[in-house]
Amino acid sequence: MRQLMDHAERASAAALADHLLVHGIETLVRGEGPWELWVVEHDQLEAARRLQAAWSEAHPTSADRRGAERIRRDRRHDDEAAQQRAIDPRQRWSAPAALGYGPITVFLAVASGLVALASDFGDPTTITIQNLSIEPWTSTEFLGRVRAGEAWRLLTPMLIHFGAFHLVFNLIWLWRLGRQIEHHHGSLVMLAVVVASEVPGSLGQYWISGPNFGGMSGVVYGVFGFVWMHARYDRRHHYALGDSDSVLIMLWFVACATGLFGPIANVGHAGGLLAGLLLGLPPYLRQLRAHARSRSSPGNDWGSVHATGPRRAYRRFVAPYVPLWFVLLAAVVILAE
Repeated sequence: MRQLMDHAERASAAALADHLLVHGIETLVRGEGPWELWVVEHDQLEAARRLQAAWSEAHPTSADRRGAERIRRDRRHDDEAAQQRAIDPRQRWSAPAALGYGPITVFLAVASGLVALASDFGDPTTITIQNLSIEPWTSTEFLGRVRAGEAWRLLTPMLIHFGAFHLVFNLIWLWRLGRQIEHHHGSLVMLAVVVASEVPGSLGQYWISGPNFGGMSGVVYGVFGFVWMHARYDRRHHYALGDSDSVLIMLWFVACATGLFGPIANVGHAGGLLAGLLLGLPPYLRQLRAHARSRSSPGNDWGSVHATGPRRAYRRFVAPYVPLWFVLLAAVVILAE
């Protein structure tokens, strides 16, 4: 912000502020006499000075007052509408207690546990691993068993886990997020999210590294993407996903992609995340359409006008486009592999 001038009378400062607002220049009146008039956008200072010089000769008009009041009234209306649309993730830090036991979530958890026991937690010498992998690990024919009719192999790699930590980590997230989808959208939607998250990710990982991979992580990132979109943009349902959980799971995504934890199915992670975000697009698109219909110009809501520094940059360039940043991150991981 830049200071334009001082006024001995508040009424004069307010009248000039009205005049500038009608001409598209946002100002603030501060002080207790003399009254300071500040221009919010520093690059509008010169234009404000020219308008001030012309205004000082003409005196305030009722048209300025009516026009400024109409602009402020429209902004209040739009801010109230935005407040109705707004969702504070900090108030959704945990899922409701009455989610129940989603059948798809329970089935995946139980099946993963049984496969872990039958395969001695991912021992590739067991027949269980070879029958559930997208292809037997010694296979040299691309998708030979799948093309021969064993289509289940496109899905069953998600049931394979290499170690207890791998299994427990994935099932905790599956339990927390999957039950929400089944509670709010039903088991068929949950099944669609699982299939859409697993199949493309498995095919991509197989293309990159061969058949020696497994885990529920791709599905976990798929349900995360779906729940994240609804927790932030969908007021009709009550999804719960706090910022701390979102940061944790995305930090794990990045850490795995760096190779710190050895060979990991990063393409499966990224494919699942992309699928979940795409399936969660409808509430995000509704939010964008609502903003587009708003009569206020972008960036003129109270928070954007009064925010400064990094907070202002975050509100303008990061917060509205977080899904796109997630998509870009997933694309970078896939290209890096």
